[in-house]
Amino acid sequence: MSTPVDTRILERLARYRFMTVAQLIAAGAGKDRKHLGQVLSRLVGHKHAGMLAWGVRPGLGRLPRMYYLKPAGAAALAEYHRVEAALYRPIKSTPKFTVDHLHRRYCVDCHIALDRAMEAEGGTVAAYTAYYGGPGPHPGPDGAGKADAVKIRLTGGRRLIPDAVFDLERGDGRRQLHALEVCLDRGGTDRGRIVSQIEAHCEAMQDGALSDALGLDRGYRLLCIFETEHCRDAVRQRLEDSGIGRDFASLILFGTLSEIRGSFGTGWMDARGAAAVF
Repeated sequence: MSTPVDTRILERLARYRFMTVAQLIAAGAGKDRKHLGQVLSRLVGHKHAGMLAWGVRPGLGRLPRMYYLKPAGAAALAEYHRVEAALYRPIKSTPKFTVDHLHRRYCVDCHIALDRAMEAEGGTVAAYTAYYGGPGPHPGPDGAGKADAVKIRLTGGRRLIPDAVFDLERGDGRRQLHALEVCLDRGGTDRGRIVSQIEAHCEAMQDGALSDALGLDRGYRLLCIFETEHCRDAVRQRLEDSGIGRDFASLILFGTLSEIRGSFGTGWMDARGAAAVF
């Protein structure tokens, strides 16, 4: 690879899978948006990276381009670090997703903020798997890592796929398992589905289903991230009114995107509405 910026970009794409220029800046790939754009154009031209564009969408405006790691980029990283290219999980074919552009972008925002928080406290993200794949040696069948999503089979037969599952080694040495759900409300019309998803997690907590799926002997906390405080409070009130999650209230943490982007470790409340410590 020709410059340190090339290396940093490809390393971030390998870790976070799909990234905008703003996310590359947030993840420390570079500081100058124009320069990053020029480097990305070169990487795309050399087929080290791929680029996805959606143009303008009603109600959303122009969606930012997303970039991802291609096999040639993984090979370049492997040669640079003297490891196997498969470790970087290149995406072999052009990903096809439109509906979940915002959702996927927000999931990556959370992953970047989590990494920053763990670095600040002297901890590490020991393992991280998102529904669209994550760092690891085994690419999925379409190259996007979908086969690596954590799939939980609940007692009633329902299948639960968290947006992300991650295992942390905290700065004080504790190990903590978490699941993440990025809860988009679609203008107030999707709160029933969000509540249902949280209810499914409560069933998984009750049965130890996530621990069984991962071969671990410990439970997990659920982190729910909302676009707005209004949506967060409305969903929390629905849970309280219905009694869903009452036995696991201290294990269900709510936060908002703005708070998480600023500092993943602060601004949380539990399902009872009490301030919670991440």
